[in-house]
Amino acid sequence: MATPDREPVAPPPPELPEIDSPPKEEVLSDVPSKEEIIENAQSAEDVVAGQPSVDELLGRDRER
Repeated sequence: MATPDREPVAPPPPELPEIDSPPKEEVLSDVPSKEEIIENAQSAEDVVAGQPSVDELLGRDRER
């Protein structure tokens, strides 16, 4: 933390350049609705079941 008699530890951030951004409506038009997201959602159990096990990731034989 800076004190009145010391310089700040970090320099101030640089100025950001001006950029052209697309309109908010254009960006949001590609976002699915809440209903679509919920309709296409998977249960946590299905997501976990689709992941490889630690043994599969490490290439270990499970029959040991």
